[in-house]
Amino acid sequence: MPTVIMPKMGDAMEEGTVVKWLKAEGDTVAKDEPIAEIETDKATLELTAEYAGTLSKRIAGEGESVAIGKPIATITGAGESPEPDPGPAPALAPTQQAQAAPPAAQGRAEGGETTHGAIAEDTTPSQQGTVNGGSAPKEAEAPAAPAPAGSGDRIKASPLARRIAQEHEIDLRNVRGSGPNGRIVREDVEAALRQPQGDTQPQATTAAPAPQQAEQAAPTQTAAPQSGAGDRQVPLSRMRNAIARQMVTSKTTIPHFYVSVEVDMTEALAWRKRLNEAAAADGYKITVNDMIVKACGLALAKFPNLNSSFGGDHIVMHDEINVSIAVALKEGLIAPVVRGVDKKSLGTVAREANDLVGRAREGKLTPAEYSGGTFTVSNLGPFGVETFIAIVTAPQAAALAVGSSAQKAVVVDGQIVVRDRMNVTLSADHRLTDGAEGAQFVAEVRRLLENPLALLM
Repeated sequence: MPTVIMPKMGDAMEEGTVVKWLKAEGDTVAKDEPIAEIETDKATLELTAEYAGTLSKRIAGEGESVAIGKPIATITGAGESPEPDPGPAPALAPTQQAQAAPPAAQGRAEGGETTHGAIAEDTTPSQQGTVNGGSAPKEAEAPAAPAPAGSGDRIKASPLARRIAQEHEIDLRNVRGSGPNGRIVREDVEAALRQPQGDTQPQATTAAPAPQQAEQAAPTQTAAPQSGAGDRQVPLSRMRNAIARQMVTSKTTIPHFYVSVEVDMTEALAWRKRLNEAAAADGYKITVNDMIVKACGLALAKFPNLNSSFGGDHIVMHDEINVSIAVALKEGLIAPVVRGVDKKSLGTVAREANDLVGRAREGKLTPAEYSGGTFTVSNLGPFGVETFIAIVTAPQAAALAVGSSAQKAVVVDGQIVVRDRMNVTLSADHRLTDGAEGAQFVAEVRRLLENPLALLM
């Protein structure tokens, strides 16, 4: 009986949410037929059946988040019978419970020690004194409330929920799970994060600092902003949460440096106008961003260090030049990828970019279309921004921030003339390249844009 698992639909995906089931239990499904809609960090995509048969059971409900690789449904093939539901397990007598308990649990029941690190994973600090045979504080002797995430010693929680809880030092025993059988999912941990500190049960072994310690620590502490009567808490969307994780990783692990130049776009804009007049019958237009993407592709071929990734004790030199184009959405940001930019004509780059950007705004990109970028172009010129700096998207080596093109009075051959000028700023990983190479790269991008015929060769 084939099992339908949550597939990996993106490089950074750790779990997906079943938005909607397109098939009911008992429905016949054909191979490659859509059976559900899955929400990832970047888009909502259709999940197709890998096998033909009958959708015998939907394991995950609508709105439920499931880690990649975990089952969400089963499909019964021809000649197969659905597995019967075993139903609730029979109650065990006290002696049977002791025999059935895992060694770690028996150790806790008998006041002995556990083995193989079970304390660190399955107990809170306040319980470790009891596990190791010591006496717990008196207030801890009261009967403990049942664990909100299900019965047994091990807390039921998704891998992502555990990671977020560990990062924020949240005790999962104080979090009530909303998943199947009380399983704690990401949303439950995020809800606990939004609760005031006083709503979290304090650890029994945590002692208040001495007055002298508190006085010494006070000058270095930053007070939290006061909540107003009209303030409200808005949960992070899946996309915004993914952006938050990615940007923290990129900004805190990549040593950035920046190089800026001003580009004369007068000739490029004139040539763009002529090209669009010639291509009007083909139904597409070349944008300034298309010309920048193409220029970056050609420049990256000359400076491959900026088309690489840092691998710890080695550098990964990418064979393809795949440029990610940052696209602003209402929910956040997505960066579809134009592949092999250096080997494609400007017209092909323009057509592919137009298609990708359009479908990105409609939420119709596939994971392959926004994965695998080796360099990023972020253009805020349409918003009237003159200059800014971009954060390098790990594991890429660099990104180019593009400002608006505006007419300025400049000196050319000793004469004051009006020219279209545009600022670009390179952000780069100092582990992979240096300031001199970054300056040479932006100089090459400027040369190509100021001599636009080079983009057509």
